[in-house]
Amino acid sequence: MRKELADYILCLSECLTHTKQANERQYYTMYLADAAVILALVEIESDKKVLKQKVDNHERLICNTWITDEDDYNSFYAAWDKFKQLL
Repeated sequence: MRKELADYILCLSECLTHTKQANERQYYTMYLADAAVILALVEIESDKKVLKQKVDNHERLICNTWITDEDDYNSFYAAWDKFKQLL
């Protein structure tokens, strides 16, 4: 689970680094900050209910924002999906 979450975070970081859409940088920054909290919860082996709620909130964050680069979106969402499936 840690590896999949780390892969997701690294994928987001890569997308942030090479995006050409200035307005999307704020989205990637929000995703990364939120993912860091999820990583912390995983590291301290938080209660599954708390982790699941945070994951659901992160999912809503992703779904309520718009990334125009379809390849980037598909890339980071595939990594996110791999992590979610482990819960």
